[in-house]
Amino acid sequence: AVTLKNVDSLLRVSEISPLGTLGFVLDEETLLVRVSGGWQYVALGSLVPLPSATTTTTSTTPAPLNPPVGSMKADTAPRLRMAALNQPYTGDMHGVRGADYECYRQSRRANLRGTFRAFLASRVQNLDSIVRHKDSDLPIVNIKGEVLFNSWKDLFAGTAAPFSYPPRIYSFDGRNVLTDNAWPHKLVWHGSDRLGVREMEAYCDAWHSEGTTKVGVASSLLRHRLLDQEKHPCDRSFIVLCIEATSQDDFKKRRRRGLKFEEIPLNAQEYADVIQRAIRS
Repeated sequence: AVTLKNVDSLLRVSEISPLGTLGFVLDEETLLVRVSGGWQYVALGSLVPLPSATTTTTSTTPAPLNPPVGSMKADTAPRLRMAALNQPYTGDMHGVRGADYECYRQSRRANLRGTFRAFLASRVQNLDSIVRHKDSDLPIVNIKGEVLFNSWKDLFAGTAAPFSYPPRIYSFDGRNVLTDNAWPHKLVWHGSDRLGVREMEAYCDAWHSEGTTKVGVASSLLRHRLLDQEKHPCDRSFIVLCIEATSQDDFKKRRRRGLKFEEIPLNAQEYADVIQRAIRS
């Protein structure tokens, strides 16, 4: 393991760092692992605070740093990809089905084959239910393969889904939503409480309203959380995220069974049916 001041310093030692080397960046207080293509961020778990200071002095041997399960091989292991739609949206997305369909259209244009759906709670679904249950232990990665969270179910532990480092979420056309000016407000619509349960009075009339008297729950990425509980008028334009409903392994199995829905463009109803079949599989 190596400890360096910043990412630039870490990159300078890349050639002499074998695959699997852990690097700690002091400026960001983040952990990375050396992989074949460079350095990949490791998502860390909840903070364990230090005990109160005592007058007793002891000598201890630091425990070895072990990355969380799934983080070192997120590029090859089953995972769930998360991406943002290519522009911000008001609270009127033509319902969650309209948002799901936009996730499908934009992922298809980006040649990302998978069953993407909107990261939104609504009248017919809690947020924690939009991913197939058997995939809830899989890590969440961005479209570049960098780990965002150790698992889907970790989002709904009641802690507002904190990121371990500044969020690196990319749109389907490859822009970082936290740094790109196309998203002036760094907030994500979600309509859920911290446990993944839909907020009946705060999801912009099931994502059909852009009225100033209606509100929706959103979270500020500047606070490094995905499920903060800020309520905003539905006429505001915020980030909309998409998540894979099932892993790529499941998607490939369905392709082998002849369910090649990616070859022929689907309408909104047909894609909604695809999502429901995938979730029930």
